[in-house]
Amino acid sequence: MGNKQAIDYFQDLSSQAIDITATKINKCNDFSDMDSKFILKYANEDSVVLDVATGTGITLNKYYSKVKKVVALEKFEGFSKFIVSSPTVEIVNEDMFNYETGEKFDIITMFGIMHYVSSSEAEIIYKKMFGFLKPDGKLLIKQQFGVEDDVIINGYSEELKKDYYSEYRHIDKEVALLESLGYKNTEVIDIYPPEANRWDNTHFYAIVASK
Repeated sequence: MGNKQAIDYFQDLSSQAIDITATKINKCNDFSDMDSKFILKYANEDSVVLDVATGTGITLNKYYSKVKKVVALEKFEGFSKFIVSSPTVEIVNEDMFNYETGEKFDIITMFGIMHYVSSSEAEIIYKKMFGFLKPDGKLLIKQQFGVEDDVIINGYSEELKKDYYSEYRHIDKEVALLESLGYKNTEVIDIYPPEANRWDNTHFYAIVASK
């Protein structure tokens, strides 16, 4: 996998003494209140949701009671121990590349995850998620995307004091990839206030794509 450094980073992080904010990397990036409200614009009490790479549940824990069911797909048990315990929340500790299910979902969320994979890996994942969606189901993606071009971070981060990998693909490139795989009615939404965008070459966007 091209995202081995990211996997190693989160494997190490999940084994440490952490709290529910751990997967936000930098605490100033905790926009989970806005994220949960955004999800609920598309989900309701009848919605079945697949939350991919749930992390500690910092967002899921704020919206799960407003939907019918959430499958929390999280590779690392060290993170998933913070996810709320509820009859309507199913925790699956598995890698998203390996996850298979016959269940179909109204909503699939992928928040802060797809920049850790290459474009070829993203194609594999988006194809898989397309198959998991119900007819007219929606895929919600949120993360930083390249503003003018792809932005690749691959090396030592002075801010994190660790090796770090991210591929912030250009927003138009990501939309084109989704549409080439059959997604339709794609929307790009400027999800956060301007102050959330700390860098000139990347920007937080949400993408909403329908099956």
